[in-house]
Amino acid sequence: MAKKKIDTVTDKVDLSRKKKKEFDVDSNIRVTYKTGKVIYGKNSVLKYLRNDAFKMIIIANNCPAELVNQLNHYISLMKDKIFIHRYKGSSWELGLTCAKPYMISVIGIINEGDSDILSLRTKLT
Repeated sequence: MAKKKIDTVTDKVDLSRKKKKEFDVDSNIRVTYKTGKVIYGKNSVLKYLRNDAFKMIIIANNCPAELVNQLNHYISLMKDKIFIHRYKGSSWELGLTCAKPYMISVIGIINEGDSDILSLRTKLT
């Protein structure tokens, strides 16, 4: 009996069928809320914004235009600009992402904790 020669064919993996890992904003907001320092609410965020305390601000999609104008005004007066990310969902969805049973229209991130939320600056700009 002759021994069969085993062909070692290297199969190439089709990378086009694999899912690309997308950046999940919701899970990063949850991690930031649990492990970092986050301030939410219009009055609190505006108060801390005067002290130049934030690394990033997240606003809901249905945030009032007056609040957006106030945030932009305060940021324009600062020497270090703060990145504002517009969240894709409503203020109800932003509140539920933070595990709160009420609406949250604006979140100020002082410390991101274990999350990678600050990479939104480079991913979206």
